[in-house]
Amino acid sequence: MKNRLKSRGPTFKDDELNKVLVEQNYYSLFNGFENLFLDTLHPKTYKNITLDDFKAVHSFDKRFSNAIFSKLNKVEEKLKTSIAYHFTKRHCTILSDTMQYTNKSNFMDPSDTNTSSVTYCPYSLNYPFVKEQNKKIYSKFTDFSLFKPYYLTNLIDRNDHIDMKFYQSKNYIAPANVAVYRDIHKIDHKDVEVPFWVAIETLTFGETIRLVYYLQDDVLEDVLSDFKLKKGKRSEFLNMMDFLLCLRNNCAHASVINRFTTPTYYKVNANIVRTFLLNPQKHYGYKDSKLSLFDVLKILGYFESLVELKQLMKKFFYSNRRRMGYLEGNKLNQKMLKQMGCPNYGQWKKILSGKIQYTL
Repeated sequence: MKNRLKSRGPTFKDDELNKVLVEQNYYSLFNGFENLFLDTLHPKTYKNITLDDFKAVHSFDKRFSNAIFSKLNKVEEKLKTSIAYHFTKRHCTILSDTMQYTNKSNFMDPSDTNTSSVTYCPYSLNYPFVKEQNKKIYSKFTDFSLFKPYYLTNLIDRNDHIDMKFYQSKNYIAPANVAVYRDIHKIDHKDVEVPFWVAIETLTFGETIRLVYYLQDDVLEDVLSDFKLKKGKRSEFLNMMDFLLCLRNNCAHASVINRFTTPTYYKVNANIVRTFLLNPQKHYGYKDSKLSLFDVLKILGYFESLVELKQLMKKFFYSNRRRMGYLEGNKLNQKMLKQMGCPNYGQWKKILSGKIQYTL
């Protein structure tokens, strides 16, 4: 591995490389960024590239990813808070209704076309992307985590901070169609109720977004209002959340952020493309598919300030020119910008500073 790297021409000392490889994965440090530095591809060779150059790009990528992750966590927290507040306001106002968030009747099933059904979905016949990212959401309503058998049992047993005894109440008796706690002796305890605001914190971001798809219109309208959107923007909001989820997964799994793109099977709402001036790559005959980091950050910027990202980028670009010389440093900066979705640094500064306002 070390000899292969040496044969390609980068400058480094063996002891320095050994120290770095103890702390960093070889692939993430070299393979993840080699396309930014390679002078020739066949064979792979570097010219005037040092170990410090790789370390600098790797460090920036981690800091940039962590800053994005922090912004995404804020969106997730706000979404969970909004859902829990507006749902309980309608369905869990008294003690006996505490567990109504596990009752399927209080949600809409995207595949339910029966207008007399309690889970009827008015969007069912024209549901967006039912063959792409929404396929499971559309067809597997009853498999959602809140509706699964023994949900309350799993919630309590798998989360140490949720103590069954704390949530037992002699004044509570579980009504029909809600989750009930069952102990290891298979005895049901109908006096256990865990509030939604506690339970929702255990959902992943993906599960939380899926839950939004199932919210009835009255609850959804209030949730959207918290994000300064009308109910008529339901499809756009959900699609935006789809792409923020893709970005969050990339950050959470410590993947290289400057090479991020959304999966090809995640399709883009046409109004989102127009509103945010997105540039989706065309793939396998689809009109809109595969977004770059630049495009998804436009969407994230609708919900959270990205000024911190602008400062990180500015500092990194300056350090590259200082370390490598202006021409080579600027060459690296341009390669990275292009790889992240837009070669125009001026456009990056505008979207990261919030100077471009998008209105849905």
